[in-house]
Amino acid sequence: MSPNQKRALAVVIAALVSAIIGLVASICLDNMVESASGWACLALGCGVFVTMFLVSVAVIGLFEFSDSRPQQGQPNPPGAPVS
Repeated sequence: MSPNQKRALAVVIAALVSAIIGLVASICLDNMVESASGWACLALGCGVFVTMFLVSVAVIGLFEFSDSRPQQGQPNPPGAPVS
């Protein structure tokens, strides 16, 4: 897998986890506060999602992703003996 594919996969997983955490925060606000409107729950969920996603992307950016594909050998120049 190339480093860019690994980084993209990490960002997609971070987005999914952030969405789940935002949804949980929204549901918790709805259950804990009786007078919470739907817009307040939506705003909290979106705020938590954006915050978690930005923190996750910042943490992912700190890591160096390496290439796991096998290294290709140098091709033999024309006229060189084949071993």
